[in-house]
Amino acid sequence: MTVAGHPSCHLERARKEDEVVADGTETGVPEPVHAHFDGLCQPKNPGGYACGGWTIDPHLEVPGLTAGLAGGGFYIKGDGATNNVAEFRAALDVLTALVEVGYRGPVVLYGDSQIVVYQFKEQYKCRNAKLQPLLAQLRERAALFSSFEMVWVERESNEEADEQSRLAYKRAIDGEA
Repeated sequence: MTVAGHPSCHLERARKEDEVVADGTETGVPEPVHAHFDGLCQPKNPGGYACGGWTIDPHLEVPGLTAGLAGGGFYIKGDGATNNVAEFRAALDVLTALVEVGYRGPVVLYGDSQIVVYQFKEQYKCRNAKLQPLLAQLRERAALFSSFEMVWVERESNEEADEQSRLAYKRAIDGEA
């Protein structure tokens, strides 16, 4: 998976500050893990099934991530179910997956939700009382990593996470959630 302008994974990194990677540059900063999230609320927004999906690109230097990871979930139906709730919950889920494999290094998280990305970056204010706790949780979870960057991407650059959210929705309506 490649996002325009962003390599999905650089496989060579320094293990110690004084090592030299194969391209001859010195670095003490490991390559970040790249991950994507997406959410939906269907068949109606608000009030449908709020589901989310996420992907983590393969990273050969991180145990548990050598083949990448993907997942999704059903969060809520009816009152309180919105696409924005699903987007925040999917972003939280992907960071939880990274924590569960023991990863605490740098992360770049991509999403096509301007609300989530720009509220996280404090470029938009979060006035919705139902989203404020999710934003606070996202900031707390992001602080667990050595560095964290959230990047907005166009929907076309987020297709695999979108597919995971749609699979979660299908499981939810089929009663498997």
